[in-house]
Amino acid sequence: MKRAYWLEHVVFAYGDKPALTIDHLAISAGRITALIGPNGAGKSTLLELLAFLIHPDAGEMYFFGQPVRREDVLALRRRVGLVAQSPYLLQGSVMDNVELGLRLRGIGKEQRHRRAMDAMERVGLAGFEKRSVRALSGGEKQRVALARALAPAPEVLLFDEPFTYLDQSNVRLVEQVLSNYARQSGNTVVFSTHEQVQGIALADESISLFAGRSVGAPLVNLFRGALRNGVFDTGKLAIQVPRALDQGSHLSVDPEEIVLSPEPLNSSLRNSFRGRIIMIAEEAGRARITIDIGEKLNARITLESLQSLGLELGKEVWVSFKATAVKVF
Repeated sequence: MKRAYWLEHVVFAYGDKPALTIDHLAISAGRITALIGPNGAGKSTLLELLAFLIHPDAGEMYFFGQPVRREDVLALRRRVGLVAQSPYLLQGSVMDNVELGLRLRGIGKEQRHRRAMDAMERVGLAGFEKRSVRALSGGEKQRVALARALAPAPEVLLFDEPFTYLDQSNVRLVEQVLSNYARQSGNTVVFSTHEQVQGIALADESISLFAGRSVGAPLVNLFRGALRNGVFDTGKLAIQVPRALDQGSHLSVDPEEIVLSPEPLNSSLRNSFRGRIIMIAEEAGRARITIDIGEKLNARITLESLQSLGLELGKEVWVSFKATAVKVF
């Protein structure tokens, strides 16, 4: 798979405050990648790095196989479009804003107008071209910023929390725009979100960020605690982890690796807890089951398994998983 980006031992800090410490990170070309993590995980900083708005304090970045050098960043920025979570719009009309990137690239008036109109239509803003940005809602401003990024047809489209200000109908529209941009044109899309389920459902690949690091683990079941002698203690649960792990203050359990059963299993699974089902939801064609086992733990199973196991709200169930289903960081 061709890479759009490759980051090697990248470090970035705001003054003396570390923001990113990434050992290795690859983002595939021509696909949709979700950056998933809580607020403060470093998602926005990473997007600014990918947009060449900031430069690493240490480490190497590669863009489509070529090393990123400081003297090249102005040219590289023209190949990337970034839509910020709270985008800055110029005073004036919607058309003024959507044409901006094209104007800066020296695109002629006729072609500029045609491409801007096409971008506005794709994001549901046909007929908005003369409207003042002052009269727009937050969601409309977000779509103007998206149209402005789409109009120059960048090789990479970066989007920071794209669904924050949108109602449900516009969420579906923007999801479709991002999907089409990658799958119909072969371009690359990277977006950030703190909603793991939505990110996984829309993206071809996902990257979990926590405290400025790529942790290589889902962040659905995230616990804080202490690790000692192969056991991670959350204060409410003692979870067996691979003995090779010797440090870390956070633990996550992959929801896809959790086995549910009506009775305790006679198996090699090192972690087994009895709990009670407190929530059942359907997400992206699968069932998410939340079980209270002292801590709230989420399992993701097929809808067929949900039915065959006869799982219901309030029912007791055994939760089992391997030590290798656990990530400590």
